Amino acid sequence: MMAAMSKTAVRLIVSLLVLVVGLSGAAPSVLASQAAQTVESDDFEIPNGHFFPQAAPGQKGAGYRVANELGIPFWDAYQDAGGVGTLGYPVTRRYVQQGSVVQLFQGGALRWLTSEGRADVIPSNQMGQPPAPSKVAEPPPRSSGDAERYPWSGWWWPANDLVGGPRLFDANGPLAKYDRYVETLGRGNPDTTRWERTEIRFASIQWAGHCNGAAAAALLEPEPQESRTVNGITFGVADLKGLLTSYHFANAAAWAVGGEDVDASPADFHQALTNWLGEQRKGAVFTFRLAGDEVWSYSAYKYETVFGPDPLEPDVWHVRTVVWLVDNEVPANFVGARPWPSAEGKLFEYTLHGDPAQPTGGEWSRANQGRFGRPYMVWYPDPARRNIGRQLASPALDYSLIKQILGRTDDLPVFAPRVGR
Repeated sequence: MMAAMSKTAVRLIVSLLVLVVGLSGAAPSVLASQAAQTVESDDFEIPNGHFFPQAAPGQKGAGYRVANELGIPFWDAYQDAGGVGTLGYPVTRRYVQQGSVVQLFQGGALRWLTSEGRADVIPSNQMGQPPAPSKVAEPPPRSSGDAERYPWSGWWWPANDLVGGPRLFDANGPLAKYDRYVETLGRGNPDTTRWERTEIRFASIQWAGHCNGAAAAALLEPEPQESRTVNGITFGVADLKGLLTSYHFANAAAWAVGGEDVDASPADFHQALTNWLGEQRKGAVFTFRLAGDEVWSYSAYKYETVFGPDPLEPDVWHVRTVVWLVDNEVPANFVGARPWPSAEGKLFEYTLHGDPAQPTGGEWSRANQGRFGRPYMVWYPDPARRNIGRQLASPALDYSLIKQILGRTDDLPVFAPRVGR
């Protein structure tokens, strides 16, 4: 039978033999901490197939996938045969026996007929005992993670005169109140308002603002939720968030994937999510590049990802990842977190090469090529590294005084990064 096969069919059979004997590629590694978050009894859709844990109870969600892969569309054949109602749940991975690719189910087996280009359904006992490796359950092809504390929504504080809404340099804005507060301490006017208007004001650029400072502050700082009156000066929620935004606007990155010269690859993007949000349980900043130099930043706090095999190519995985971010275009005195772009999160689709836990490459989907399609950089702010290359916050904006205004006595800052990558 092998002699009559095409070269393509032989390659697929060999790939499956390697898959069964060596278990390489059939069960890509997933961090145990992430796998434990799956619901053990629920089957779920994956790209080009479905995953079933029902026949492997008590194994933290492990099970068997039924998929269209390596040129053999068992998922289509399973559905055509009646699915769970007819064949029951899968009890093995794919394997090669008697020269055919086979997968066993509770109520029968699918066998691929290479010469006919189709699958048939046969009794399970007709194929004999499956090889032991085929019965080893696969880790679930999905993971999820969320930050230990969620960021808050804020205003992006435009750095121009073209956009409505409050600006940091307004006559009665956050910095003006800060200047008056410092004067009540007998220190003289620090002139942070004038500095901001002079140094961080782009009169003709409508999108210029402090969205990255707002995103960083939302990750690093507790949310100001009520106004504070200090030395006779009332700072509203907007003022307090504005001061934190202005200060953290100067933060450099503790780590980043992607940057000004090279956009984040799908592999780096995926690992940043699984390692940082999934394992470290910390949020991150997603920065999107639009037309020209326009960029926007949002804080991310949660993700869910699921992956399945390519229908034809070995070691290529199709990935669907949903990330939840918070909006930075809410009223300046808003309290809480409003999801962006919606409560359903933002979908990213891409392929990965090799093991999805440690991918060697990948490509973004066409669906993620447009405006706000995908982040060019994912990063985490480091308040200990500031004003790299240029002064981005007034030198007179003193964090210890901001804490006094906030009524805090904690160390600098409360949610400082602990980078363990």
